[in-house]
Amino acid sequence: MTSLRRCLGVLATLSLTIGACGAPSDADTAPTTTPAFVPAVTIYAPTVAPSDTPPPPAETPAVAAPTPAMTPTPDGSINPFTGLPVSDMAVLERAPLLIKVANTAEVRPQSGLNSADVVVEHLAEGGITRFTALYLSNAPERVGSVRSCRLIDIELPRIFGAGLVCSGTSPGIKPTMRAVALEGATRPGDVNSSGVIISDFGPFECPSCPMFRTNDRPMPHNLFANTVNAWRVLDERGRNQRTTFNTWVFDPIAPSGGQTAATLSIPYQADPVDWNYNAGTGLWERNVDGQPHVDAETRQTLTAANIIVAFAHHAVTLIQEDNTGAMSIQIQLWGQGPVKIARDGRVIDGLWLRPGEPGVLRFVDMQGNPIPLKPGNSWLELAPLDFPVQAR
Repeated sequence: MTSLRRCLGVLATLSLTIGACGAPSDADTAPTTTPAFVPAVTIYAPTVAPSDTPPPPAETPAVAAPTPAMTPTPDGSINPFTGLPVSDMAVLERAPLLIKVANTAEVRPQSGLNSADVVVEHLAEGGITRFTALYLSNAPERVGSVRSCRLIDIELPRIFGAGLVCSGTSPGIKPTMRAVALEGATRPGDVNSSGVIISDFGPFECPSCPMFRTNDRPMPHNLFANTVNAWRVLDERGRNQRTTFNTWVFDPIAPSGGQTAATLSIPYQADPVDWNYNAGTGLWERNVDGQPHVDAETRQTLTAANIIVAFAHHAVTLIQEDNTGAMSIQIQLWGQGPVKIARDGRVIDGLWLRPGEPGVLRFVDMQGNPIPLKPGNSWLELAPLDFPVQAR
């Protein structure tokens, strides 16, 4: 499969909204050290500026088929994203929802992040980050504020077998996103039949719609998602289908090895992140810009059982995101790359593996053994290969 085909091969459950976007234009000044491991890079034309191809990766360890360390319940009621049992089996029959959430000072504290099973944080442009939050177990009625998708949101629905909700895309990304959505259409040219939810100040913004606007903050930061209504729309279109994702291994007992750490620091330029381990709760607590990062709905600090830092090549593309001239970043989350997994006050080094087929993202140690996650929610932090992430 070519890289372009990989980009267009997203599952038919994808749901997408088309609307406004924007970002600061500060230049990225992250340090540029040479990583010990550099995966092979494939850049699809014509969206990416020419660049040298890094050397081939180190030999990948032989990987045994992962066997869940945590025995599923007899009725199979385990959430594949948390390793926890669900109280209602119907939850596992619906599609996971990925919702795009802004992360700037104007929108913090955000709503609904502590209800997510997984939150993916990634660089957008200008040094800022943006979130893609995944919901399966919980059904919050206020998530946001919702903002526009980025190129990584072509890959994440393919990995997780999920629907996608966002306020839109830049004009440069929109044709690719629409092509992805059209692959599942039942009638030629019918984007809605593929599960696409179009916002764009249109019919899907209202109190009973998948998205709604509030009057407590200025536009564009006043758009929020309602997961209940989004799942209803997918039901109406026949696109609310169970995910095939099942590659994460969970174990309440932490593996041996790794580095003891009380803090894991990720130096995103605009908003540096510190995850501090709370031995009393067994969870990592999130600080941003030196302050506790809280959920607007609960007023509680954002926490996670696992912090997964996946290092991948970040290619600056020729796609302009907004009128400031900020260019879109293609995060090449395919093949393999280094990973750090933080759980239970320890940080374990290994590799992430994504061979290409849908529903696969594995984590293994340097001997090829699966790295088990702690049952609970996870934050997947995507970082450039040269990011000086520190555990201390």
